[in-house]
Amino acid sequence: MTAQLAVSATILSNTAYAQEQDEVPCMQSVSSWCELSEEQTDFLRQSRLATLPYLSLTAAVADGFRPVGADAPAMGRHWVNFKRLFDGEINAAKPEILMYADVNGRDSLVGIGFGYAVGRETRTPIPANPFRLDAWHRHSGSLDMESHRTDHEDAGVHDHGLATHSREAEAAVAVLHSWVWIDNPAGVLEPNNWVLPYVRLGLSRPENTTPEADRALSLLSMGAEFFIVRAQLFPESGRPPSGGWAEALRGAEAEVKSWWHARPEGPLASSEVAWLAGLWKRSGLKGL
Repeated sequence: MTAQLAVSATILSNTAYAQEQDEVPCMQSVSSWCELSEEQTDFLRQSRLATLPYLSLTAAVADGFRPVGADAPAMGRHWVNFKRLFDGEINAAKPEILMYADVNGRDSLVGIGFGYAVGRETRTPIPANPFRLDAWHRHSGSLDMESHRTDHEDAGVHDHGLATHSREAEAAVAVLHSWVWIDNPAGVLEPNNWVLPYVRLGLSRPENTTPEADRALSLLSMGAEFFIVRAQLFPESGRPPSGGWAEALRGAEAEVKSWWHARPEGPLASSEVAWLAGLWKRSGLKGL
């Protein structure tokens, strides 16, 4: 069984067993699905089954999916089917977006997404779907800008919820991410999945990790360039370090790589998580 299918099996494992072990406080097999209604759960299960062929990126390309934007540490790279995006419907069996990430040297399907166009002047009819309005967010910035968000801010060009569907909304795309192939402890519908930097390296994400440690670890698979571009696109990220963002990020990348090559194989220790978080902070990168 491939690693992806093993993850999928975990997500959809026997609910009764999970309840028996008191592992989750709901009727879902993993806690990230606990806030879903029965209708939402059925919808995502259908979507997972429908995207089985897309475990092969070649199959996705043959079906019309094309890469959009940068590879992001907590989202991977979006591949979009533009025909589906503008067809005015949300169909469990035909997601508009697939998210792929490099895992062990191959493009692996890590998540899916749904989307539809939002009009500029008139209220856009919302395609029928089982999800709350506040689960959707709006992409209206440049492709570069949208793919370099690390926290999906609730303001500006990336408004959430009702603003996505308001009469004043700019022409944009409403998007709903869904992590049906790799579990997202923050929630199956959360846009960012900070488990992904660990999956790329064959690690489990420690329960005691922090946003700073997540970002520092992601330098191993993403390098400094992603965050350098992010700092350029979002100057409001904070005051740059004394030597500038690029110098600080490349220095942090070098330190993380040196640590990685010297450490023994195996899960991250609490001391390593603390070191990673400390590196990000002392490098002056907290705003990113």
